Amino acid sequence: MTLATTSSPVSAGKERHSHPSQNPSVSREFHLNLDDPADTHQALIYHGGGLMIGSSDIIPQPQIDWLASHGFIVVIPNYRLAPQVNGATSLADSVEAYDWATSGLVDIMKSQHGVDISTASVAVMGHSSGGTIALHVGSCRPTKAVTAFYPSLYFSDESSDAHKPYNGPPFGDVPDYFPTEEDWASIAPATKQVSEMALPRPDTLPPPRCRWQVDVCTKGKWLSTLCPDGDYRSIDPLTRLNADWPPVMFITGEVDTIPGSTLDLVKRAEVDMRAAGVEELVVKAVPGVGHMFDLLKPLGAGDFGLEWQAVVDGLQFLESRVKR
Repeated sequence: MTLATTSSPVSAGKERHSHPSQNPSVSREFHLNLDDPADTHQALIYHGGGLMIGSSDIIPQPQIDWLASHGFIVVIPNYRLAPQVNGATSLADSVEAYDWATSGLVDIMKSQHGVDISTASVAVMGHSSGGTIALHVGSCRPTKAVTAFYPSLYFSDESSDAHKPYNGPPFGDVPDYFPTEEDWASIAPATKQVSEMALPRPDTLPPPRCRWQVDVCTKGKWLSTLCPDGDYRSIDPLTRLNADWPPVMFITGEVDTIPGSTLDLVKRAEVDMRAAGVEELVVKAVPGVGHMFDLLKPLGAGDFGLEWQAVVDGLQFLESRVKR
């Protein structure tokens, strides 16, 4: 079965496909369970990376497989990354991906494969800044539920730690970085918009863009880089809270120290969301773990302990809401 430009098997009974977006610098992939062509629900997963690095490749395969095995077509968009665009553009790309999933992809599946996808049962989720994107999409598009794994919150609060220098893990031992002209040609190439950048691998020298991102964060310039005009509200979905928000589940590590993603900010968001009238809200704090706890271990692929169960809780939250 070929649905798009490339196709490769993911696991038994499932396939992974890539498809270009309207913007030629951005691609998307989607996963479906070929054993059950009656899939009718969609889940969009947005990757993290501070809107500066990352790609669809960093989404854990067990999470994709779980959703595909529970009645979802899984769509994983890439989006344009800073510094070539601002953060608001990254979010706009992510919304455009939702629009494609509920129109273009629906047409592809119906016309080419006779599979009907309900545009009334869409769920979104994301990790870190991808969790922020998921909240943003849920705030402006019809969405049955949002699961946000350790999202970045309260960008518009300039007193928050996300606006301040940060030298904690995993950045604390990284020396200052002064990009050369050659480095800048890699970070922001003149003839190519970067929309995919792999995370650095342990015990290897990170590529210039990853080194630049770490340097920006340690110097407290992360959000000013994403919003050169100072319009932090443009990337802060919590400034648009109202009673029409979909059900939301936060999953975060109890000892997450990354600025913008700490447990106290999740609890603050819980209070503000309830005050705004968001009717269904669940907060799950995972004991003893920090940021990206589900990306740093083989959860669901050999490790099926309490941390994996927390992930499954978030996926089941989506499943139960789309099937209501």
